[in-house]
Amino acid sequence: MIHPYPDDLIALQNQFGVEPGEITISPAQHHAFAKYVKEELGYTLYVTVVGSHWPQEEEPDLFEVATVLRKPSTPSAIIRWRVPLKDEESIDSLADLFAGADWQEREQFDLLGITFAKHPDLRRLMMSEDWDGHPLRKSYAIDTPHHPWR
Repeated sequence: MIHPYPDDLIALQNQFGVEPGEITISPAQHHAFAKYVKEELGYTLYVTVVGSHWPQEEEPDLFEVATVLRKPSTPSAIIRWRVPLKDEESIDSLADLFAGADWQEREQFDLLGITFAKHPDLRRLMMSEDWDGHPLRKSYAIDTPHHPWR
């Protein structure tokens, strides 16, 4: 695994108070964190955004959005961070910083229902516009009938 440079982690500790290891950022810090990492630290390649649904008994709709960026240097480095979200809570889009975020954020919106605020075109990408629900949520019944598949 290629990790961030130690100097980059020190800069992030000073700027955002993050600790080495798994970096967790609040939804309010997400866009500023990504902008800083891109413009100040040189992580300019958008690798991926992945959403996860982690229902708990007391909180049935908890989500996590993980973002990965790469620094195209020698040696190369990656940085990844997580943003925990509750249902109906949104996270700012990174499409204004990275063109590659556009469709990946739409995919997470479509399949999990995660809302990316300020996205230029947040609409379904894979499922039809009349599709009911978000099929990658753990609460989505696997045997839900959908024409023409079942």
